[in-house]
Amino acid sequence: MRTCFGLAEKPENVVNQLAMSDSKQASEESVQERITLSGINDLSLPVRAMGFGALGVLVLIYFIYPAYPSFVHKTLATWTWGACNPISNFLHGRFVPLAFGVMIWMAYQGTKKMGAQPSYAGLPILLLGLFFFLISMRTIQPRLALIGAPFVVIGFTYYLFGFQIAKHIIFPSFFLWFSVPVPGLEAILTGNLQVLITKACYHTGIFFGMDLVNTGADIYIGGSSVKVAEGCSGIRSLMALTMIAAVYANYTQKPLWKKAFLFVLALPLAIAGNFLRIFTILVLAQFGYADFGTGTWHDWAGLLIFFPIALSGLYLADYLLNFKEKRSKRVKRTVRKSHKVVKEKETS
Repeated sequence: MRTCFGLAEKPENVVNQLAMSDSKQASEESVQERITLSGINDLSLPVRAMGFGALGVLVLIYFIYPAYPSFVHKTLATWTWGACNPISNFLHGRFVPLAFGVMIWMAYQGTKKMGAQPSYAGLPILLLGLFFFLISMRTIQPRLALIGAPFVVIGFTYYLFGFQIAKHIIFPSFFLWFSVPVPGLEAILTGNLQVLITKACYHTGIFFGMDLVNTGADIYIGGSSVKVAEGCSGIRSLMALTMIAAVYANYTQKPLWKKAFLFVLALPLAIAGNFLRIFTILVLAQFGYADFGTGTWHDWAGLLIFFPIALSGLYLADYLLNFKEKRSKRVKRTVRKSHKVVKEKETS
């Protein structure tokens, strides 16, 4: 009976062992056949040909092709560089491509081991971005091509590598919109910020007993005059801080509402930082250092006051938003350390 039972069980064991070996071999083959972002050569030849062909076309139309012959800067890249200048207060736009490249490299480092799944679903997004470029050529409006640039980058990546990888470059792609010079934005923001900062400094000085006279954008104190010029309104600082806040929020926050909150917080932080910068000039003028205040201090106050206050405000907001999570993490680390110490004492 024991021998009969043994013979009866043996075929089942053999079948189970064969099934397990087959499944193990299949899983190993699937892992070997999985295409990762770092293994672009493993993609099929048609996909690689179409992908890199599209990349070559994008480089051509954005950097080489003279799409706007009536302008001094004829290609889209050179037009963007020329439009982002100190006069238009969009000089920050020249640093956007550098930041974009750094964030794309970070996205690559985080996704290079992920499986690439080429998808034709990315082609409509890519064609939408190219449609913006064609419309910009037809209407001679390079800004439309810049608006469509994120769709080109996302669609190209989606088509070649799939959505799971493409979603990591959504933020870097739309970050390119910071390089779009918006006509009229300077006039709207500059005038309002100029009036707001001037009035805030004047009324704060009066509150603290300073002898001030306000006429337009000029504040007279003693025998000196402090003028809140258009460049001192904070428009450039606001643009720079908005970019910093967007990057900081994207890489430090997970919920969308926290990212949006930190991004919107850039405006009041920029106003507060610029207000303190201008008000310190009035304080220096009150104590008889008007020339130093409107000269050397004016040139360096942005680095010494504005950005430290604004960046500290972002960090403080981040700390308050995530206070409970950070506290729970500290408690867990403390508990783990205490358990580790107890185990070490027990073993010793």
